[in-house]
Parts: sequence; C-alpha cells; structure tokens
Amino acid sequence: MMSSMTRAALILFLALCVLSPRRALAEGDVITRVQDWFSKLGKPKPPSEEDLGARNTFTINPLALKNAQLGIEYERAFGKGFSLYVAPEFAYGRTPEAWTLSLAGTLGTRLFVLGSAPSGIYFGPEFSVSHQIRSQNHVRRRALGLGLGGSVGWTLVLFNRFTLAAGFSAQYRSIPDLEAAEEGALRVQIVPTPRLAFGVAF
Repeated sequence: MMSSMTRAALILFLALCVLSPRRALAEGDVITRVQDWFSKLGKPKPPSEEDLGARNTFTINPLALKNAQLGIEYERAFGKGFSLYVAPEFAYGRTPEAWTLSLAGTLGTRLFVLGSAPSGIYFGPEFSVSHQIRSQNHVRRRALGLGLGGSVGWTLVLFNRFTLAAGFSAQYRSIPDLEAAEEGALRVQIVPTPRLAFGVAF
C-alpha cells in the first residue's frame, strides 16, 4: 500500500507536469506581445483608408433629345481626378415609303481640375460611333459614322445619392449620307449638346 506522503508527492508531480507547459506558453505569449509593442514603438500608424464616396453616376439629360440622343449616361470614377462615361443613342423614323434606324454611342473621359471624381469641374475628350440603316423601296443601305469632340462642365453629388450636372459638349461627326443619290456621299456636321442632367450616385 502506498503511503499518504508518497501519494501526495505523486499528485504534486503530475500537477507540475500538466501546468508547467501552459505556464511556459502563457509566458511566451506575454514576451511576444512585449516584443511586438517595442517593435511598433516610434513607427507611424498606417494611414486609414480614405472614403471617396460614390464612384458611379447614372444621369438623364433632357436637353440631348433635341439632337435625337437619349440623354442617358453612365459614369465610373477611377481615383480622384479621372472618370469614364458612356452614353447610348437611338433614333428611328418611318414614312410610308421608307424607314431609318440609327444606333450610336459615345465614350468619353473626364479630367477633374477641381473636386474629386465624379464630383467637380472637369473637361475631356469624347469619341462616338454611329451605325445607320435606311430602307426605301425594299432597298437597304447601311452606313458607319465617326465623331470626335470634347466636353466641359460641372457635376455635383449630393449626400452620395443624388447628382446634378451642367455642361456643354460638341462633336465633329462624319456620317455617310444615305439619302444622297450617289453611293458613299458624306455628310459632315457639328453636334453641340448642352447638358443639364440629374440622376443618382452610388
């Protein structure tokens, strides 16, 4: 039979074997935390991520309807001073003898000199492509036109939810004239478009 003294010593030995690794691990955690604290001492805090607000806008410009444009535009900001936008165009006309369909789109960039894109004062170039189809007396003619121009204006984003914009753009467009008797005749036009738009930002 094991004496009570021997039994107490055995229990104490087992307890030390179980608790010693945990204690050593805890001491190691404390030492690691102290070392991390000293290593970070004197170093500047990393800059917090800047909230740039809404980066997208979707606007409607009723003044564009005068030039057979839908006036719908989507804009995406990249960084503080740069954005890209795309604006589709559509026109359709029909008479008893003929019908005409025009599909087009404008792609442009805005460089912001004041403010943070997509809000502020901007200017930038834009490029457009148009595709026209005309059918008369069961004869179809197709044409492809190109345009190059620029825009300037000011956009205001309110509460990161609403957008108001005012500006002006002009494009020099070269479009084959489908109504001309000669094949390949060109029609050159300058398309000025005032912009007074409203929409949403997200």
